[in-house]
Amino acid sequence: MRAGGRTHLSTEFVISDQAAGYPRRTVTTTATPEDLDALVRSGYLVRRRLLDEAAAGVLADAVLRLAEAEEGRPEAEELPGDSAYIRSLLDKDPLFHPLLRLEPALSIARTLLGPQVWIDLEARLNHAGRPGVAVPWHAHLPVIPDPLPPLFSHPHQIHCLIYLDPVTEREGALCLLPGSHRDGAVRIPLGDRSDRDGQVELFFEPGDAVLIHAGLWHRTVPSEAAAGYRRLLLLGFVPSWQRADTGRGVRAERPLTEELARDGDAETRELLGEFQW
Repeated sequence: MRAGGRTHLSTEFVISDQAAGYPRRTVTTTATPEDLDALVRSGYLVRRRLLDEAAAGVLADAVLRLAEAEEGRPEAEELPGDSAYIRSLLDKDPLFHPLLRLEPALSIARTLLGPQVWIDLEARLNHAGRPGVAVPWHAHLPVIPDPLPPLFSHPHQIHCLIYLDPVTEREGALCLLPGSHRDGAVRIPLGDRSDRDGQVELFFEPGDAVLIHAGLWHRTVPSEAAAGYRRLLLLGFVPSWQRADTGRGVRAERPLTEELARDGDAETRELLGEFQW
């Protein structure tokens, strides 16, 4: 499942932790400096075939199984027959655990956010043959105040959207507003699905991915009646000192990450959210 490639950039970080003796961490990535600069400036970076087709198919089946198991539950996030969100995938199926170290997504995130990150994993599923299913314009970090306080700390995150099915005009393009993560003046009404000047439309094959800044505005074009399944993973990379618990979705009956953390090494525990000053 791990993507290969030649290392282009190596960064040695010194962590300002006096008690730990100012430890050093080296992050190497196959992304080029131009790739990283493009992600910072535009807010997105496309990675084709981040997963091979076979791996994408296995994970697509797992997402469908979870969606079917949670269907009709009172706490399920779904529009019956149209779409569903599935939270906390790392707790619900060990098939998703290799994504904790998915490259080059992990090294890109560590290079740009810092070497200490934790990972969240969710899924979205649109059912096949349902016209008009779409997500309006939105950003994942609606917390930036205006005017910007002098000591405001930007909550930068990188979210990797991994597509497990083909996304064609029938399923509806992913639309992005390049640079909108750096423009606090972008304000789009709730539920707006209209075209915007400068938007970019993207289509995908199984295993393709796009890394986005979590503050980038994006939407999906409504599906057609001939649409197939649209299953995607949202792999979220979050600086370790940012905490979040949405409290949404169906909870795992037996959280697998507790066992994974208990038996895992220090890096695994950190990626699962264990962090202490």
